[in-house]
Amino acid sequence: MIKKKVLVQGSLQSLQEFFSSKFNVEFEPLAILTDATSKLMLSMSSTSGTLPEIFTIDTLPRFSFRFIDGIVLTDNKSRTENINRLLKLGLEPRKIILWNNRGELEFFDIKGKDGSPIVFMEGLQFHIRNQNDLNFFHEMHFVLQHQRQFYTIDPKFYPTIVEQQYQQFMRKPLDWNNLQTWTEKMQWIKLYDSTPIKTRLADKYLVRQWVAEKIGQEYLIPLLGVWDNFDEIDFDILPNQFVLKCNHGSGMNIICRDKNNFDFEDARQKLTGWLAVDFGMRFFEPHYCNIKRKIIAEKFMTDKDNPGLKDYKFWGFGGKVFYCAYETRDPADWFAPDYLMDFFDMNWNHTEIERYDHPRNEKISHFPKPKNFELMKKLASKLVEDFPHVCADLYEIEDKVYFGEMTFTRSCGNIKFKSKGTDEHFGSLMTLPKEKYLFWEKKFIGVD
Repeated sequence: MIKKKVLVQGSLQSLQEFFSSKFNVEFEPLAILTDATSKLMLSMSSTSGTLPEIFTIDTLPRFSFRFIDGIVLTDNKSRTENINRLLKLGLEPRKIILWNNRGELEFFDIKGKDGSPIVFMEGLQFHIRNQNDLNFFHEMHFVLQHQRQFYTIDPKFYPTIVEQQYQQFMRKPLDWNNLQTWTEKMQWIKLYDSTPIKTRLADKYLVRQWVAEKIGQEYLIPLLGVWDNFDEIDFDILPNQFVLKCNHGSGMNIICRDKNNFDFEDARQKLTGWLAVDFGMRFFEPHYCNIKRKIIAEKFMTDKDNPGLKDYKFWGFGGKVFYCAYETRDPADWFAPDYLMDFFDMNWNHTEIERYDHPRNEKISHFPKPKNFELMKKLASKLVEDFPHVCADLYEIEDKVYFGEMTFTRSCGNIKFKSKGTDEHFGSLMTLPKEKYLFWEKKFIGVD
């Protein structure tokens, strides 16, 4: 969890609620702002704990605004008055964070120059210019609300959470004492094998050095830059076409095909929003949690006249590659979220393996073998060799091979296979580690 460095403002009662609440774990209070200074000091003297230094809003040094992530307002009764006071003092609206002891995310808005609302929530800014902007705001509200609730859960309940999620997706119970199928073993993997090396390799920035050492620098898509936040990006040094992505999750990508028509406002709020997301807590994939979040830019890659890139996902079990999953899409709508997937063995024989969510492509009778298939097999074998299970994604672009990513929990380990026996077959190829890694304690223990 990345804690926000904040000042906490409120009345005596609301401050007491804040410091005693389980919903304050994501904040690191640096100082307290209150007009009830004497009462708070008296309250503090009767407790054994210590609180940060106390100021009033009027005595707080203005330069401190530059060094904090936000000011948390805890008092509902005088909220509007305090928002206006802080704005008049020059605090950026996005640094105003509304809090309540129910753990619910709150937000406020002001009108932009064009008359459309600009919404501020948890240090984030959303300019609602159209329905897509509104949809993104609602999505972020839901994700961050879920994230806040998750942070308050005692780790002893993590197995129960995994069981509940498995029951929800797979529509059957999970028996920890009899893990046989791939989906069942993947739940154990998520809970007890989210190791530091997986965190490093799930990081789209740090994985690059590992790949260069493992198979060679020449298989990496060229890197154009890396930054901690959107405002650091120098777009003048970027080419006309590029790809921006966050390094700590999946689907957090923005493609620029023409910098002259690039929507910077949309990119800013999306990338800044994504950076606030603890991706590992969305569907319990904890190896993502400790990634130091960044924005990276990569070269925009094209494959001749093809509308998209040819993506080959090599499934490794026990350190060996067994299958290659190949994505195909509707040429008329290549970038639609839905796609088809076909599985091949290591001799490029089309198998009967099929997913419900991404079924086989029945429109194609013959899938040509990739020109570099033998090379891709060799590279994928090197990439998966140290893990009980991982998917190594490779691209074939203009007859050259490029690394995509390492995926340790494909679809969060909850895939419904349409082909009979696939879940059991994949499970038979997996051997669980002999040690458990408790990611919340950062230590290994022997398996019972």
